[in-house]
Amino acid sequence: MKTQLIIPALFVMGLAFSPVSAMSNAANPAAMETNFIQDSEKVKIEKENLPETLKETIKADETTRDAEVKEAWQMTDGEGKIYYAIKFDHNGTELSKKYDATGKEVKEDTEVKEKKD
Repeated sequence: MKTQLIIPALFVMGLAFSPVSAMSNAANPAAMETNFIQDSEKVKIEKENLPETLKETIKADETTRDAEVKEAWQMTDGEGKIYYAIKFDHNGTELSKKYDATGKEVKEDTEVKEKKD
């Protein structure tokens, strides 16, 4: 008897919360548009089609020299600059790096946040 009451109650609760989750995505249309733009300007390319300058940079870097290129993506930012995001497999460890069109590695600013207990 309890099961007959619990299952419909869960269903009704799910229906009650679905508009809330739909509104959270629709509340920020700029974020949705940004995701669409980023996806449309990111193109997967074969490792053989990487620019020669980038291939030379990869060979010269001791951390990527012996690593296998698993995936490569060509991206264009809002200003029209071309970047390459590459995922490497280095002895079973995944490594990701970003390069500009000239083959220079792009170091992104990362902020380390400490956990607060």
